[in-house]
Amino acid sequence: MCETGGSLHGKVALVTGSSRGIGRAIALELARQGADVAVNCRTSIEQAKSVCEEIERAGRRSVLVQGDTRVPEDVERIVTTISARMGQVDILVNNAAYALLKPFMEFTVEEWKSQLEYKALAYFLTSRAVLRNMLQRGEGVIINLLSTVGMRGGAGELGYAVTNGGAMALTRGLAAEVGGTGVRVNGVMLTWAENAFDGGDPEHLAWLSRFALGRVTKLDEVAHVVAFLASDKASGITGAIIPVDAGFMCM
Repeated sequence: MCETGGSLHGKVALVTGSSRGIGRAIALELARQGADVAVNCRTSIEQAKSVCEEIERAGRRSVLVQGDTRVPEDVERIVTTISARMGQVDILVNNAAYALLKPFMEFTVEEWKSQLEYKALAYFLTSRAVLRNMLQRGEGVIINLLSTVGMRGGAGELGYAVTNGGAMALTRGLAAEVGGTGVRVNGVMLTWAENAFDGGDPEHLAWLSRFALGRVTKLDEVAHVVAFLASDKASGITGAIIPVDAGFMCM
């Protein structure tokens, strides 16, 4: 059960792409810290239901909001459903994304557009949808999950690099624009998380020397930083992009 005094007690959170992996870990950690959590998925309905059940077993409310965060009508329906079922969104965690790995010259125009839409467009749509009420209340937190590929060389995944670069610019720019209203906007940046790492794959193992910690990032490490940024303990932090990358960017 969540303690009544959890750092996020009484808050309502939306975590996009939270049926599995990083999003799931974040949703469960926010619930452990006292938040009621809306779980979003595009197609993984059964997995999303399982996350909702875990949140409710922890003593918090949850609602499954299916939809594609790249589609404006879906985003509006998601936010309206949460408002009706649990109240206005206090914490938005933008996480839903997909990286298409292929050489630049092999991208089709539609594939390129799709990659840009996952973060550069979707993060705009979800942020805009929750900001209306956040600005009226003078409080709220938006946290964007980002990849270090938006800052480093993105050979072989340039579409994903560009969409992350756009989302980084959105994070900083939006933080500057709404900072005086009481709304905070930050980013959490990683390279490789344990759910996507195969310790039995020689190609994966060859990457470990590029991480200062000699390993990839753990899911709970990301979730803990997100929960901190969502809380009043981080009240002085906005416009930050915090690396939780096991030391990849310092090597």
